[in-house]
Amino acid sequence: MHGAAMMSKVTRGFLLITSLTVSLHAETLRLSLPDAVSMALREGTVARLARSQEERASIAQREALSGLLPQSEARLMRYNESVNLATFGFSLPGLPPVIGPFDVVDAQVTATMQLFNLAALRYYQASRAGAEASRFHFQQAQNDVTVMVSRLYVLAQRADAQVVAREANVALFKELARVAEDEFKAGTGTRLDVAQANVQLSRAQEALLRAQNDRQSARLGLLNAIGADQSSELVLADPLGASPAPPAVDAALTSAREQRPELKELQAAEKQAELTLSSAKARRVPRVELSFLGDYAGFDTDHLHSSRRIAGAVAMPIFRGDISANIARARLELEDVRTRNSSVERDVEQQVRTSLLSLENAQARVTVATETAKVAEEALTIARERKVAGYGSSVEVDRAEDIYRQAHEDAITARADAALAWYDLQHATGTIGALAPPAPSTVPPAPETTIP
Repeated sequence: MHGAAMMSKVTRGFLLITSLTVSLHAETLRLSLPDAVSMALREGTVARLARSQEERASIAQREALSGLLPQSEARLMRYNESVNLATFGFSLPGLPPVIGPFDVVDAQVTATMQLFNLAALRYYQASRAGAEASRFHFQQAQNDVTVMVSRLYVLAQRADAQVVAREANVALFKELARVAEDEFKAGTGTRLDVAQANVQLSRAQEALLRAQNDRQSARLGLLNAIGADQSSELVLADPLGASPAPPAVDAALTSAREQRPELKELQAAEKQAELTLSSAKARRVPRVELSFLGDYAGFDTDHLHSSRRIAGAVAMPIFRGDISANIARARLELEDVRTRNSSVERDVEQQVRTSLLSLENAQARVTVATETAKVAEEALTIARERKVAGYGSSVEVDRAEDIYRQAHEDAITARADAALAWYDLQHATGTIGALAPPAPSTVPPAPETTIP
């Protein structure tokens, strides 16, 4: 028995040291909403993938530009060959039809330049429009991340407010339970009053435990979204406050049409599709090329001689079945983009109008819930006073306590719903990015071309 007691003490000591070590190493992270958004834009998975897509579009643009730039290549060869003179119709007396084999050393420099290639030019312009659309897609991803983090931050704010409210409820019901016990001992109360007061206290304590668990879950979700260590102690710098008044419908729609990156992305995508169609059609247009070949060759390094060839060429396809297929494909893609553009415009308008209605409804609920909480608090006070004066009953007090607790819960929920609706409205109007500075783009700006 003595050994078991010693082991128990050692175990408790080890657990105490471990818990102290964990608490010492746990980082306390104090976050405002802009801080949380900035961390998510730097470390979040969605933003990183969108940034990679933007970089790939920039690479495709530089690849398309290479079709307009001069191309040059150097080559050094040493080979052994034989030549069949009969292939070229030569028959020299005293010589066999096949000469060789013999060694050749050959150094070549080639260069080609597109003087006029309308198809390549339109293709480059289309890829530049595609890079622009990709940048707007990156902005859209930033906005999506921002509204997601804002929602998680509001949920954490609501959980904090619920914990505070339920802690106040526990303190209140402890006091009511003490008063009921004192009244019972003084002979002015009944055992039923004590039992009901203890039941209310137990309900409040259970609700507090649920709120603490919800708060921890909300904080873990926020830490995961921003890419922070989930063992960190999170402290929210911003309390759950009132949301601003909603703007007018026309102003909100105007802002959405001007600010939403989805609309700008589709406009750039439509321009890209138009230029891609133009590039496909331009393959029927003659192209002008200038080429150069410099050659330095001989049968060994002591007998090398130079030669060169400069040529200009005009080329155009006479019959290429793939050109018509590419034109038809590009025309269908243009129609698809225009169809998606119209659909997204309607969706954006619906999102703006819906978010405005949700915000107005939530703010009206905040007003009603706040007033209801005040009335419930007054009703609880009156019920207790009536009970003390002998006019009321314990059932009346118990019912007033339930209404009081529920009214405060409804007020917190209404404020959180109003905050969520406000961030949804900012996302719908395209102004959500103002919550934090946007993450810097790693893609260089698109090079300009002076070719018309």
